[in-house]
Order: sequence, then structure tokens, then C-alpha cells
Amino acid sequence: MDSLSLSSPKLQSLIVRSGILSRFSSEREAIAELEKILPASIRSLVKEEAKRYRSSFEKLGGFVLSYYDSDYPKLLREIYDPPPNLFCIGDRNVLGQNLAAVVGTRSISPITRLACKSVPLLLSEIGYSGLVSGLALGADALVMDAALNAGMFVLGVLGTGPEKEYPAENGALFRRMKSAANALIVTEYPPDFPVRKYAFPKRNRIITGICPTLFLMEAPAKSGAISSASSALSQNREIYVFDHPAQTRNEGGKKLISEGANLLLFPRLSDRSGKFFHKDDLLPEDFRDLPETLARLGKETLDDNWIHLGNGYLTSEG
Repeated sequence: MDSLSLSSPKLQSLIVRSGILSRFSSEREAIAELEKILPASIRSLVKEEAKRYRSSFEKLGGFVLSYYDSDYPKLLREIYDPPPNLFCIGDRNVLGQNLAAVVGTRSISPITRLACKSVPLLLSEIGYSGLVSGLALGADALVMDAALNAGMFVLGVLGTGPEKEYPAENGALFRRMKSAANALIVTEYPPDFPVRKYAFPKRNRIITGICPTLFLMEAPAKSGAISSASSALSQNREIYVFDHPAQTRNEGGKKLISEGANLLLFPRLSDRSGKFFHKDDLLPEDFRDLPETLARLGKETLDDNWIHLGNGYLTSEG
């Protein structure tokens, strides 16, 4: 009969509790230990389960990466509680790239939305070939989409099974990730794993564990982004935080900066005073003055004095 497989979901908690991954240097040795401690009836069930999961996952075009595989991310292997397996869909080559973790809150400020679109250029300028994020709404989705547009490598980490497009609002991004030549989706959870709240904070340790550096775009005092920062701190990762006067939900980011995190600067945005005005503020009282207003709008945006943020403009004027 086939030997045990570390990819069996029924074995995951046992593998973690027993510390097998840190005690043995090869998958063969780890499986031999499991063979010793599991009753024969359980071994049989586990083997059948592993076959079933691998078969269904391969039909999705995925592959399972064991802790002992050579492609398993080196830094992730070194964290306190590395996942025994990564269920992956996409380009395996992404795992060998120089990646940075980038996360942020779901409800981001307009200025952060603009900064997210600038992340790929910043990363490429400082030597990164791609990024890792959490496939969440807001900052995560924006930076991943921008990185794909820029032709960078993109790794998305799920808190669900690999086939689950969650949240549903990111369906287009999921489909783009699955079809892109330079993208990879990974999760520690097997196919058919249901949505569980506890799985998303746990997912954050993988996002930061893969990378040497975390870039935090905006974070309220209590948020998933701050959970990622906590994981990064425990893993001794370098943390950079984007902070700007025009942000409205960065209390957690400011606290991290006060505690020693690095300040993340975008040259185009750093010299702005933080004065933001709504587009309706541009409307003149007398509509006969509208041509002159539109002419000024065109000149100021062309000269880069006003930056369009979707619902208004950011200016460097005092």
C-alpha cells in the first residue's frame, strides 16, 4: 500500500503538535515517525484521504508543496509554526523570486489608493521582483492588480481552500491570478475547506513569513493589517509604514512608526501638505466661469500641482 502523505488534512494538527517538522530533516523520516505513532486503521484512512485530495486538487491544475520540498520558501520554513503543506495554483517560479509583503486595510483613504498604485515601481527600484499579499479587499487587491499590470511576480495567500474565491468581490482578481503567467495562489488549507474567521489571522503569518520585509499601506488600530505587522515583528522582519496627513484610518500605522517602524515614502506624495478638496469644490458659483475653472484644472493637473484621487484632488499648496 502507498505510504503516508504529509498533505493529508487529518494529519495537519498532529504534525504541528508533535513538532515533527523541526525534529526531522527529510519527509521520509517524518513519515516514518508518523507510521510508528498512528494506529493501522487511522493510517489507512489517512492514505485514502490524501489520494482523494491530491486527485481533486490536480483537476484544479494545482500542486501540493511539502515543507521538505526544495521549492518551499526558505524564510517560511524558519518561522515558529510553518505550514506543513502549501496548496498552490499557478506559476511555481514565483516562489523563487525576491518578494516583499504588502498589506493594508480594506477601507483605504484616497491618498493610500494612489500610493498602492505606485508600489510596483517602488519595489522594482529597490530590487524586488514581486510582492506577496492577502487577496483581501482594499489595499491588498489594489497592489496585486497594479503589480500584475506592471508585469511583476505576484503571490496571493488565501485563508480558505485553494478553489474558494473569497471575498466574492475579488472574483475578477482571482480569475486574473489563475490565468497570469507570473502569479501564484497558495494556502495551507486543502480543497473544500470552509470559510472560517480564525483562518485569516493565521494566514497572515504566511504572508510575512515568506518575505524579509513588510510594507504596510494603512491600518486602523485593530485590523488584519496590524495582525500581519504583529506576525512580522515576531518573525524579525523589517517593517515600513506609509503615513500621510491625508489618510483617515492609519492609527495603527502611526503607532508602529512611533515604536520604531520605518517610514515608507513615495517621492511624488511626500511633498504634499495633505490639503484635500472635493471635486465639487471646484464648481464656480457662476457657471459662466466654468471654462476658466476647467482650464485651471487642466493646467494644475498637467503641472502635477493637483493629484486626482477619484473623488477629489490633493494639492501641495498650503
